[in-house]
Amino acid sequence: MNYNEVVKIGDAYLLPLVSELYGLEGYETRPVKAHAGGRNVVYNCEREGAGAKIIRIAFLNDRSREELLGEVEYIQYLFEHGGSVSDVVSSRKGNLLEEITHNNHTFFVCLFEKARGKKLVENKYRYREGAPITEYYYNCGKVLGKLHQLSKEYTPVHRGIVFLINTMPNISIN
Repeated sequence: MNYNEVVKIGDAYLLPLVSELYGLEGYETRPVKAHAGGRNVVYNCEREGAGAKIIRIAFLNDRSREELLGEVEYIQYLFEHGGSVSDVVSSRKGNLLEEITHNNHTFFVCLFEKARGKKLVENKYRYREGAPITEYYYNCGKVLGKLHQLSKEYTPVHRGIVFLINTMPNISIN
């Protein structure tokens, strides 16, 4: 199964289920443009007066449920201990990871609070007005150091490979 097939299945079948599982009724859901080598289908969810969310649908069969659950538990641990990562949102059933089967294919879905801030490219590669780019590098180093410290103290609940993707913070631009 490829990315485009998953997007079609997502639009027709998965997104209504995900909306119900996570209480996303009334949210406008838009796909996030995939990047080369992307492993997931991602959607941005926004609703007036509510915090924006990110849906991630893992569709490749190269990671087990245990590994994916270990990943989101790890991200939740980092968030709860002050790491600069987006919080994982539990489903209405209380699960960090939901499993949906469609036509004998399993999809793993999780939901995150959307990170605040902007990407550097959205601000013409300027960190913030009047600040040297070296301040950005320094702050990224502090964040990585904090994540490293927290990681050393972490004891996994579910064993498996932890893929720490996109934990670099979106730095707010004033």
